[in-house]
Amino acid sequence: MREFRPGDRTIEILGQLHRLRFTVSNLAEIAFVFQAEDPKALAARLRKANLADWNLILQIVATPRPPVLGPDEMEAALPVLSALIAEGLRT
Repeated sequence: MREFRPGDRTIEILGQLHRLRFTVSNLAEIAFVFQAEDPKALAARLRKANLADWNLILQIVATPRPPVLGPDEMEAALPVLSALIAEGLRT
């Protein structure tokens, strides 16, 4: 894993540690994946995100990339993932 930076989160997924990092590049990739043309469109899309959407986002921000998570695993990861994105968007 690359060096830990302020704002990074570490989370255990299926017994393996993953670093979550939210960057401008990640934001651009998420916007592209969800075909959001502006921040309002992306925010609206994220409000309606389903399990498959959150798995895509997790794949974008996690190192190493985790396997696709089921509902129970994502339920455990979602608070950390949501906080990472919310904090990243505030800065």
